[in-house]
Amino acid sequence: MKALHVVSNNAVVVRTEEGRKCVVTGKGLGFKKARGDLINKELIQNVFVEDQRYKERIIIKTE
Repeated sequence: MKALHVVSNNAVVVRTEEGRKCVVTGKGLGFKKARGDLINKELIQNVFVEDQRYKERIIIKTE
C-alpha cells in the first residue's frame, strides 16, 4: 500500500494494490511517512474502504 495523504501519526489515506482508495489506521502508522511511502501492513488495525455503489446512491437520492 502506498500513502496518498498522511492524515496524522495514526491515519493514512492509501491506494491498495487493486487500485482502491482506503483510509487505514493504526498506532504510529503515519509517523515520519510522506506521500508515496509504503505502509507497513503489520501496523494496520482498521481499514475503511470507499464504497462507490453507496456513494452513487446518495448522489441519486439528493438530486
